[in-house]
Amino acid sequence: MELTLPHQLDRIRDGVLAQESVLSEVARCFADAIVAGGLVHTYANGHSRIAVEELCVRMGALTGFHPLLPQAVANFTDVVGADGLRLNQAIEKVEGLGATILDEYEFSAGEPLVVVSASGQTACAVDIALEFNRRYPDNPLVAITSLLQGREAGAKHSSRKTLYHVVKEANRGYLIDNCMPMGDVSVTVEGPEAAYKVCPLSSIGALTVVQSLNELTIRELVKRRHKHPVLENMHLGETQVNYDNWLRDQRKRYARALSNPARLDPRS
Repeated sequence: MELTLPHQLDRIRDGVLAQESVLSEVARCFADAIVAGGLVHTYANGHSRIAVEELCVRMGALTGFHPLLPQAVANFTDVVGADGLRLNQAIEKVEGLGATILDEYEFSAGEPLVVVSASGQTACAVDIALEFNRRYPDNPLVAITSLLQGREAGAKHSSRKTLYHVVKEANRGYLIDNCMPMGDVSVTVEGPEAAYKVCPLSSIGALTVVQSLNELTIRELVKRRHKHPVLENMHLGETQVNYDNWLRDQRKRYARALSNPARLDPRS
């Protein structure tokens, strides 16, 4: 028996390293918002939510990352039943949710929106990116998605666009490739009855991207001599966990998302 998945990880490593230039540009956008006391807003639906969690609350997490994770499109682990997969997949096809989500928050000039979507085709992810572009055309829009599938596969949104197209049209758009193959799954196991395709790479790619951005953002803040709260490891006995200071800074920043004295009026 042969294990082949670990060899597929070379694709992720090489693909992310090849994007260091755009990753550094995005990290500078993040640092600009953080130094100004603001937020980096992060949205995902489906499995992509784990990338948002990784940025927003994790050992080694910086303050200033704000999750936009509606339960209706980001929680389907009941699999079946009232909060099951069918409901989630039905809701994520509803257009107009992007505007409804953004209505709940206030943005400052320069604050980015990060949209994470494995394929870049999901209607809800495209919808919020389109709406953000329309309302805040001069703010950075960052998509962590599949370059290959977003560029070559069919659109599911009525605009006939995927995230790839929305980001390309943005004034300050940044597309970061999660490096997955077309269709995501990376290993085929041949059996006498059928061929089984397993081992998706999009989540591994997205997590590699967000932690690379985490590293580059704190490096940029150090370069600017900006001291910043980073959540410490709570499991090591010799570590003095800084929950209170970290949460205090988050609370102050998150309050701006709900009532921002420097609110940027959405373009009508």
